Amino acid sequence: NYEGLFRDERGLRYLVTEFVEGPTLSAVLARRRRAPDEVLQLRDRLAEGLAAVHTGGIIHRDLCPDNIVLPGGEVGRAKLTEFGFATTGEGRDSTLVGVNLAARHAYASPEALGLYGGRIDSRSDIYSLGLVLAAAALGFGRTLDMGTSPGTVIAARQKPPDLAALPSSLRPVIAPMLAPRPEDRPGSVRALIDGAAAARSTAAAMPRRAGSGRGWMIAAAGTAAAFLVVGTVTLALLGINPIARLTGDEVLSRLAGATEGYVCAAVSYKLMPDRSVRLAGHVSTRGDLERLRRETAAIPGITSLDFAVAVMPPPHCDAVAMLTPLAAAPDGATLAFAAQADATYVGARPALEVHAPGFDSYLYVDYFDSGSGQVLHLFPNERDRFNLRPWRNRFVLFKSGLWTVCGNIGRQLITMVAVAKPLFPSPRPDVEDGHDYLASLGEALKAMPQAKRAAALLFFDLGDAPPWINRELACPSG
Repeated sequence: NYEGLFRDERGLRYLVTEFVEGPTLSAVLARRRRAPDEVLQLRDRLAEGLAAVHTGGIIHRDLCPDNIVLPGGEVGRAKLTEFGFATTGEGRDSTLVGVNLAARHAYASPEALGLYGGRIDSRSDIYSLGLVLAAAALGFGRTLDMGTSPGTVIAARQKPPDLAALPSSLRPVIAPMLAPRPEDRPGSVRALIDGAAAARSTAAAMPRRAGSGRGWMIAAAGTAAAFLVVGTVTLALLGINPIARLTGDEVLSRLAGATEGYVCAAVSYKLMPDRSVRLAGHVSTRGDLERLRRETAAIPGITSLDFAVAVMPPPHCDAVAMLTPLAAAPDGATLAFAAQADATYVGARPALEVHAPGFDSYLYVDYFDSGSGQVLHLFPNERDRFNLRPWRNRFVLFKSGLWTVCGNIGRQLITMVAVAKPLFPSPRPDVEDGHDYLASLGEALKAMPQAKRAAALLFFDLGDAPPWINRELACPSG
């Protein structure tokens, strides 16, 4: 909300706006992705805001996750901000050509870059909204591949983008918004809202039109069951297995649907020649685990299911999602305990054996506690701040017993990130919230050259202090 433009006693003008407290959408997406229903909720909320703006004859022109604030982190309360680049569409500065702002190019429409006549209207904001929704569905700072250089940015906006990485339920929603030509998109944000409302109404009405009475439904169900039994018996007598009639592609399609849409999760699947399936990876809650097991087991055509999926709550799952691609870097980096037995119980004094990558690097070693959600920065610290040359990239960290393992028992994680330049302009606090740190880490890593980034992850199970350890002395602060 804008309260108004005022003038003080000296004649200086000032603008009074609503104060909105909450993270930006980009900060939230740096550490997670939004489920499909949340993406649709975000679409409806932002579309209503844009409809009000467009009714006033204003085109936002700068719609991106940085300019969307989520009060309380809730998508249902999202606020549009940053109207400093808005236009009535009648000014001479109608496109972004010549504007040296990468963020605006990342979410800009084709016409905002001078394509298709360069005329800006409400459909330009619809295109940008489609890119924002796609980024929300991808999460972890990822976006659709819309180019990174002037040439590739222009080329990407002359064809429909590849939506294969999005959940299947969202592709038909977002695809019309990202049509390259403005005339192929919804004519207005209001048309987008009305279309979404009509779709919800149709979906809600379908069960009521299935039959005119309870007795008819019971009879229909009984008839269908009878046909199913007769059909199955007939196929069996003919030597045909009805389940085996499903093609491999159909089974894979159902597996894709069953494993997508989970927040802070990474699940892979493999269909074997004998129609057995192996699932591996992690989800963030026990409820997600049971849902995944149930929906996968219900897929017809699977002969057996090897279910190797574990529960990995935040912030561990966020760290894994962000750093696993870096852990596969060709330069390589490894992290291990110098003596495993000395690090698996409360009160232990661990020593880490470090193998940094083969380039001059700055190291960041962090301990993520699963119980509290906090992160302890092991390195750099007040005593040790240095970068590594390749000829000294193997060493033992904390061999003098600088650290004592305390905190919560259970699954724990230590990560190591190696980069060519310092990640942060100033030292971070010794302990901070894991989500906040990962958001900052994600932003810092995006500014680093991909060839000069590497990571390693070390999971271990922390047990309680053994009888010979005085836990109160070893961990006096608890």
